[in-house]
Amino acid sequence: MTGAAAEPGGVRSAASRRGPLAMEASSLSKEFRLGRGQVVHAARDVSFNLYRGAVVALVGESGSGKSTVAKMLAGQERLTAGTIRLDGQPVDLSSLRAFRRYKGSVQMVFQDPFASLNPVHTVRHHLERPIRLHQGRKSKAELRAGVNALLEQVRLIPAEQFAEKYPHELSGGQRQRVSFARALAAQPSVLLADEPVSMLDVSIRLEMLSLLDDLRNRLHLALLYITHDIASARYFADEVLVMYAGEIVERGPAEQVTQQPAHPYTQLLVASAPDPDNLGSTLRSGFQASAGRGVAVAEQGCPFSPRCPFADDQCRAEDPAPQPVSADRAASCWHLDVAAAAAVATAGESEV
Repeated sequence: MTGAAAEPGGVRSAASRRGPLAMEASSLSKEFRLGRGQVVHAARDVSFNLYRGAVVALVGESGSGKSTVAKMLAGQERLTAGTIRLDGQPVDLSSLRAFRRYKGSVQMVFQDPFASLNPVHTVRHHLERPIRLHQGRKSKAELRAGVNALLEQVRLIPAEQFAEKYPHELSGGQRQRVSFARALAAQPSVLLADEPVSMLDVSIRLEMLSLLDDLRNRLHLALLYITHDIASARYFADEVLVMYAGEIVERGPAEQVTQQPAHPYTQLLVASAPDPDNLGSTLRSGFQASAGRGVAVAEQGCPFSPRCPFADDQCRAEDPAPQPVSADRAASCWHLDVAAAAAVATAGESEV
C-alpha cells in the first residue's frame, strides 16, 4: 500500500492508495487532419496515472475522446504530443520487438464481443496464440493447461468444454469473458477496458464488472475502465476522470465526484444517469435544457461553454486550468463556486 501521489491539478490520487505506480500518461494529445486545413483535436493535454490494484474510470459522452486515449495507451494510435511511461520507463514503440514487449504488459479489451473474435476459430485457438506469443515455447500439454487456467480465471467452466466451442456458440457475455481471457494470456500489468459491458444485456453487466473487479484484485492489475455510464463508475472505480471534448474537466474519488459533482458537465452526466439509488436526482431539473445536445465544442475558451448554464465572457475567451476542489479533487471551471451553489439550491428545491 502506498501513499497518495500527486496528479495534474496539484491534487492527490485516490487510486494511488491501492498500490505502486504502473503507467503515467503525461500531456497526451491527438489530432486528426481532415483536409483543407481542418483539424479535429480528439485529445488535448490529457494526463493521469494508473496504479496496480486500482480502477481509474474515464467517463464521458460518445465523441469525448475516451477511446482515442485508450488507443494511444495501447499503442494503436500515434501520439501527436505527450509521453507515456510504463513502470517508470519511457515507452518507445518504434520497432516491432519493442511493440510486442509492450503488449506483453499492456492489453486492451474492446467494446464489441461479437466482432473481437474470429468466427472460424475455436476458443482454444484464440487463447493458444497469445500464450505462444507472450509466454514462450510450450508443449501441447502446457498449452492445454494454460488455456484451461485462463478459462477458469474468467469463470468459463468446465474449461475443456468451452475451449472447443466457436464464437457463434457463445453468448455475448461468454464471448467477452473469452476476450478477457485472451488479454490475460499476455500476463499484463495494465488492462485497458473500453466500454467492456455496454453491448451486453443489462442483466449480466453487474456480473461482468464483478469479474473485472475480482481479476484486478487477484492479479493486482492497473485497470483503466472507459465508460459513458457514470453510475457504473461510481460503484466500480477508485477514481473518476471526467472527459469532455478531448479534455479532462474533473477528477477525484469516485464516490465524491458522483455524489457531489463540481464541474457543470459532471453535474449534467450525473443528472442524466439512470440509477436505482436515484443518483443525481437533486440535480436533474437544473440541466434539462442542456441535456441531449451532443458534444458541442467552443472554438476557444472552455470547451463546455456552449452548453454550460453558467458560461460568461471569460468562459468563452479562456480555457480554465484545473482548480483544486479539495485535497484529492480538481475541476477545470472558472465558476466552481457558482456551480456548487446552484447544485445546493436545486437540492433544496427537490427536498421541498
